[in-house]
Amino acid sequence: MEPSPPSSSFLKDDTCLVPHAVSRDSARIALAWIKKLPDHAWSAVVQGRSKDRSRIKFSAQRFYNTAPSWDKRVPPELLVLGEEAVEAVRSRAPGAPWDNFEIDTLVLNRYSKGKGVAAHTDPDTWVPLVVGVTLYDNPEGGVVSAMRFTHDRDALTLPTPHRSAYVFHSRAYAEPAKHARKPCSRGLQGYVYSFTFRSYAA
Repeated sequence: MEPSPPSSSFLKDDTCLVPHAVSRDSARIALAWIKKLPDHAWSAVVQGRSKDRSRIKFSAQRFYNTAPSWDKRVPPELLVLGEEAVEAVRSRAPGAPWDNFEIDTLVLNRYSKGKGVAAHTDPDTWVPLVVGVTLYDNPEGGVVSAMRFTHDRDALTLPTPHRSAYVFHSRAYAEPAKHARKPCSRGLQGYVYSFTFRSYAA
């Protein structure tokens, strides 16, 4: 994996990664839940991104596109994953707006080999804090996906192995800073699943 170029201090300050942030049992339960989904539960990503059927949202709030299969609440099996991740990263990101953060939204993406998400910003209708969890169909395959954070010419890459959690918040969340999921390796077997947990800014 290519090394990151020098990054601005706030990208380092407002992002972090915690390996093994969620338990094997929680990961196994979440993956089993996903495997039971019918294919029509997944919908295409719009607005210039991949048209593959690769996304599910769980939120009472409407943002971007919607699909009939998307639910208004985060399923308990997946909420456990998010709560574990929050506990794991909270102490590593003391400057994040935790007092305003209570998981009510989950965006779940699945990536096959060669797939990722282009650099973008998230809506300001959410608390400027995202907790992400990454799971793999084949965690022993030796392939590691990564998140990429950019601001002007500065950039930071965070490899996201199986069961890891990352957080980005505040200045790393707000425009003009952007984030992306780097395209997955052509050697990937199965899918990489990205869970991003958020809280609506009431």
